[in-house]
Amino acid sequence: MAFPYSGSILQGHSVLVTGATGGIGRAIVSNLAQSGATVFAGGRNKVALDSLVEEVAGKVVPVDYDVTDENAVKEVFRTIQARQSDPDVGNFVGLVNNAGEMKEAGLVASNMELLRLQMSVNFYAAYQHMQLASRLMVRHRKGAIVNVVSQIGEQGGAGLSAYSASKAALTGATKSLAKELAPFGIRVNAVAPGFISTPMTAHYTQLQRDDVYSRVALKQSGTPQQVADAVLFLLDQCAGYTTGHVLPVDGLFQA
Repeated sequence: MAFPYSGSILQGHSVLVTGATGGIGRAIVSNLAQSGATVFAGGRNKVALDSLVEEVAGKVVPVDYDVTDENAVKEVFRTIQARQSDPDVGNFVGLVNNAGEMKEAGLVASNMELLRLQMSVNFYAAYQHMQLASRLMVRHRKGAIVNVVSQIGEQGGAGLSAYSASKAALTGATKSLAKELAPFGIRVNAVAPGFISTPMTAHYTQLQRDDVYSRVALKQSGTPQQVADAVLFLLDQCAGYTTGHVLPVDGLFQA
């Protein structure tokens, strides 16, 4: 964690993070566990989840499921609901929709399968998670949701129209649900990363990276930790008067 949080409202409560085993997901889980929360870490790779539990200091509960499986998602929330009475878990107060799919393809070369995949993971799954999470949060009229969107979704990107559309849809839902859920004490925000050094961007050649950096004011890529710190800020009391906001973590990126 890059900066200290005293008296965290997450301490003694529980949070669900999807896409927990990726570069950004692991950093988010670590931050939240260090803040004192019990973190339900969601992912499809059981080996990677077990490794995450061993790696992170704090309370991490691995949850092996596919975010696009509606019945599996419902079962996860039933488990979280049942465990809220556990003294070491506490009330469910946070959701981080971090699971994502990015498939690069120009319009002519793309197909409906690629579009459906990205919409299913990046938007439909996130929407169902927000629906079920809000039902738990509304019971004690407190909670925060953070969606990991993208600067590509905010600005567009050649060859990434399907990915951009799926993330833009999540941005729109973020802003609308912030208004809808505010009366119940639930805040909804998003972080919009730019070019972050993760396994998802590991295939970029140096030439491609230089092209990206030429469009970033800070002339470098971001880190998963920087994204995770932004997520923690939006979940915690430091952002208690912030909702419906999309926070760029992009070094001032121009697509």
